[in-house]
Amino acid sequence: MLSRLKVWKSPSAALVGGVFVAAFLSRVVWLSHAPFQSDQSSVLWMALNAVRHPSVPDYGLVSSFHAFQPPGLVWVVMPFVALGGGRPEFVIVAFGLLNASAFAFFIATALRAWGFRVAAVTAVFLVVGPDAFNSAILWHISLYTGAMALLLAAGIRLRSGSRWWALVITAIPGLYALIHYSGFVLYGSSALLLLISRRKFADLWVPVAAAFALTLVAWEPFLSFEMQRHWSDFTTIWHGANTDHTLRQFIAQRYHGTWFALTHLGESIRGPVLLTPVITLLALGALIVACVRRTAVAPVLVPTAVVAGGLAIQVATGMGHRTDVLMLWLLPLYVLAGWLLGQVRWTAVVAVAAVAILVLGSIGLERTVNSTPTALTLSSRWAAARTKAVVYYDNTSVINALYLPCDPPWSRGAETWYLEEVIHPGDGIKAALAANAFSARRGTCADRER
Repeated sequence: MLSRLKVWKSPSAALVGGVFVAAFLSRVVWLSHAPFQSDQSSVLWMALNAVRHPSVPDYGLVSSFHAFQPPGLVWVVMPFVALGGGRPEFVIVAFGLLNASAFAFFIATALRAWGFRVAAVTAVFLVVGPDAFNSAILWHISLYTGAMALLLAAGIRLRSGSRWWALVITAIPGLYALIHYSGFVLYGSSALLLLISRRKFADLWVPVAAAFALTLVAWEPFLSFEMQRHWSDFTTIWHGANTDHTLRQFIAQRYHGTWFALTHLGESIRGPVLLTPVITLLALGALIVACVRRTAVAPVLVPTAVVAGGLAIQVATGMGHRTDVLMLWLLPLYVLAGWLLGQVRWTAVVAVAAVAILVLGSIGLERTVNSTPTALTLSSRWAAARTKAVVYYDNTSVINALYLPCDPPWSRGAETWYLEEVIHPGDGIKAALAANAFSARRGTCADRER
């Protein structure tokens, strides 16, 4: 018993536990300020319908390319929608727990492999970094940093541990792509992690093959859905992402995409924050120091490989200008920054730097939270739902018309209808019908008309 207490009182255990608690709190204390808009209400309503009428959804939201996305995000929120009766707060808290758990696992891995300083500074970034508000957004970016934490941890452990970490490395991109197509860019990161793992192909092919098999099974419902639609969503996204008609246009677009991506790393979903220049300068400094020393140490090599491989795929597929996708690379940048500060010999200097990061990050996080217009916050939506405020159907967007007849409404105001549905089943649908929110849909929904 005494030996166990000593373990939990150690600095390493305190750091792992501390990052879990602090990262969780920094992601869930803003519940009333969380933005709640059409995408959030639609995905929760799809999950709520699947819970109330047990089924496995085989498609998700309609994307900005006007094509259906895979159902991964609906699947992820379903258990928490069931537990919380559809309340968005339960899902926000659950996303905070998922992210915090992944961060704790990564920090424990980094502690063992790279030492206390690198892990400690990285942990500070994880608590107040530009991604800290993402959990509350309930969007495809909400689990980006958590997924990246698992990917990096698996990459570290594969270098000196079980070969089956290759399964995790290979499976994450395809499984996250079920949440959002941007997950596919992680295949570039995974490929380089496998390449630098110092493992022979003979050791890796079985777990890699198992990962692809797992991914294929997970994709089966959506692939069947797409087969029935003659793959129309895939072709729509392909043409939407590749608008270049000549080789010159292709090269120019990729050049501008590369420059945009490199100059917008370290930002939040709403643009630069106070920590953005700190993150980018420290990460760049880490690369310069490593080059000057001519040493490819793991805390530099691993995150650099992840960013380089993934960013190459992102730019090549025409997504270099997507600031949401650029948030995938925040954690590797945190690690590079943590490694550079860890090279400072004076502990007091590192401690002061960590406190400065904590202060700047906290100020930036508060500004990000307060940048959400009051009318778009979850608390305002609840107030409107409880008073059954009249909501008029906004038919200015074509997206609502692209959904299937029995899907929930997608429009400005659908957020209030969803919360009315949560309060009293049937009320939200009645309000949406009264507002003619389904008038643009092709076909009719027999279930709704009964």
